[in-house]
Amino acid sequence: MDLYLRKVIHNQSAPDGYRVILKDDGDKVEIGSISVQHSAGAEHYWSWAIDTVIPMRSMETSGRGTDRADCMRKFKAAWERFAADEAYLAMFLAEKRRARRDR
Repeated sequence: MDLYLRKVIHNQSAPDGYRVILKDDGDKVEIGSISVQHSAGAEHYWSWAIDTVIPMRSMETSGRGTDRADCMRKFKAAWERFAADEAYLAMFLAEKRRARRDR
C-alpha cells in the first residue's frame, strides 16, 4: 500500500489543501486530507485527518504538524496503526468504495 498526496484544485478556502490517496493493487482510494487551517486571530497551522467513514474511537484520526511533510509523517504513522487491524481496514475500504459508487 502506497500513500501519496493530490493537490486540491479550485478551493479558494484551502489553497494549501491535499487529499491523501491510498494506492492498493492499482486501486486509488481517498483516505484523508492534509491542509493549512485558519483559526481566529489569523493564526494558521498545518493539520491532517483520516476520513472517519467507520467508527474509529480508539484510533488517533487527526492532528497538527509543523508543515506538510510533518503532517504526512504523522498521517502515515496513524494510518499504519489503523491498517494493522485487517478487519478495520477491510471495513474502511469497503465503505470508501461504496460511497464512491453511490455518487
